[in-house]
Amino acid sequence: MGDHVSKLRQEAKQLQKTLQELIEQQPNDQRLRDHIEGLTRSDVFPGLTWFWGPMLYERNRVLFRPLILNHFSDWMIEPNFRWARVRWTDYADELEAWLASARKHRDTTMVRKLMQWRYAPASGWRINTVLLKRDMIQAYREAPTAAARAIVLDENDLWFQFDEDSAIELYGIDHASSAMILKHLPVSFWGSEKRKRWLKLEQAARDAQDKDFANELYRKMVPVKEWQQDALRLTGSVRDAEELNEALEQIHPTGYGLDLVSGMVQLLEARGRDVMPYVRANLNSAIGGWFGSRGTPLIKLAAQRGWWDLWATAIRLDRNPSTFNKAVSDLLADNGLAEEQRLDRLRALAGASREWNWAGFGMVRVHGLEDKLAAQMYERYPGLIHGPYKAHVTPSWWGGYPLLLEAAQQANDEELIDLMASRYVTRASYSYIYGHKQQDKLMETADKLGDYYQAIRDRDPAAFAQRASEVLTRVPAFSIYDYHRLLKTNKLARLMFVRSFESYLEVPGAVCDLIEGSDIHVQMLAYRVLEQDNEKARALAAEQLDILLGTLLRPIHRKTRLPAFDALANAARHDAASAKRVLERARLALRLPDQKYPKEQLIGLIGRVLHAYPGLRLAAERPVVYGLEEAAEVVA
Repeated sequence: MGDHVSKLRQEAKQLQKTLQELIEQQPNDQRLRDHIEGLTRSDVFPGLTWFWGPMLYERNRVLFRPLILNHFSDWMIEPNFRWARVRWTDYADELEAWLASARKHRDTTMVRKLMQWRYAPASGWRINTVLLKRDMIQAYREAPTAAARAIVLDENDLWFQFDEDSAIELYGIDHASSAMILKHLPVSFWGSEKRKRWLKLEQAARDAQDKDFANELYRKMVPVKEWQQDALRLTGSVRDAEELNEALEQIHPTGYGLDLVSGMVQLLEARGRDVMPYVRANLNSAIGGWFGSRGTPLIKLAAQRGWWDLWATAIRLDRNPSTFNKAVSDLLADNGLAEEQRLDRLRALAGASREWNWAGFGMVRVHGLEDKLAAQMYERYPGLIHGPYKAHVTPSWWGGYPLLLEAAQQANDEELIDLMASRYVTRASYSYIYGHKQQDKLMETADKLGDYYQAIRDRDPAAFAQRASEVLTRVPAFSIYDYHRLLKTNKLARLMFVRSFESYLEVPGAVCDLIEGSDIHVQMLAYRVLEQDNEKARALAAEQLDILLGTLLRPIHRKTRLPAFDALANAARHDAASAKRVLERARLALRLPDQKYPKEQLIGLIGRVLHAYPGLRLAAERPVVYGLEEAAEVVA
């Protein structure tokens, strides 16, 4: 271990010496950066940020800033592979000058990193909030203009929390600091037991006629029990329903893990449907989430009062799927209900539970029906399974619907069978990793579906092609994660993706549908069908040439593009007109700057077409045989 300690210290000393020589002797900044990039592989390099950071930033801030940010560290590696913080005070002169330079250039990101280092304790990950708040308030007070004060707040926007006294002091200097205060309030992530109002700051905001800030402070810090009392007082003092809902919205608590359902129940008991707009607007945040099932009291009250719209919404939003399944089961078993009422309530229960939406990506959660319950509903109300409950009977990674599928097969319901097959055909077995029994059951059902569709193929290939295209065109995009494992473990997938090429050609329309499928593996299947060496495939590929030509220029995966090349070559062999169109587009694709584009295979496609139709060759594409008269003409 002593040798390791000595080696580590020697490495740090040698690296520091090397960096010093490079910075002093290399006049070209770009070459200096290239040399330093090679040194960043050393484990001790980040721990020397105090040494190389100020020098590189001062030398060429624009060029070296990305390197500095990528390797910035106020920790250094020590013997026994432990980490120790580099103390700011040990190198205060260099680091303070660096901080001043970053402030001068309004480099907020760098300033925050340095501030985090400046106020770091000797150990641990937090910062010294007492010193940070003291210095920030002092700088805020001394700032000469509103713009300067905004810069102070921006640079000190680190991970810390205000206390009420410091927040009052900052707010007293300039009310524009309210946004900063709200951003750094004490936060409890696991409930509301630690919430406590800052009454002094609230009163200061109201005295300053800053109503929005005061209300936001209340919403973020009020304990749930106190909010319940305040909300109930509003129900007694505000008689107009519209004004009441607006007043309740102004005091609605915000935060994590707040149990607001009890308060909503009290409001509904006090004023009934008068407060329904407020309750419905905030129901999504009050029920479900990561804090267990909380909708039961609200569901019971809604059922007692006959508020079936609220009842259905609360059941859907409740994160516990057993609540949803119990409600459906109770409706099916309730013989005292009229059929029209039963159907209305069943339809009201169907739909998404909650949504998460981001830029370019979204997710929807839907409660799944239990298999036995789904089979019961199908026997009694098949229209519901085909309609609003279609999303509730989709096989998932952790459960399938063998009973429902059996009922559909007995009823010869091809529509439902094809829909369920479109989900089973994407399920690969991972039981060897998870050891989950449901995985084995899913694969058993997929194998049975494979036998079902194989019997159709053996009896009538055209009927199989039509049914298989119905299945595969319903496969959602990006639903196949491991294509090779899928083919290895799923009998239905093997049948439809790799063992029925000739059958698809029996129905040209089925292949056309596959070309326009949502999932890329479905499209690749169509290309492989069209690349078969027979006249049917060539004629069909020529008919679909408008779509196939798009694969040359649009961005698709390499593994998908190669079968598309083969399908295009097959289309070109059908007639000279098709070959000419393929050549024109292929020559354009050859000019694409994409380095990952399979240009060698593209040249192979051009070569195959020219071999079949030599008359389409350009002058530069004709072979030159020296010694012949034609060669002299070409060379000239």
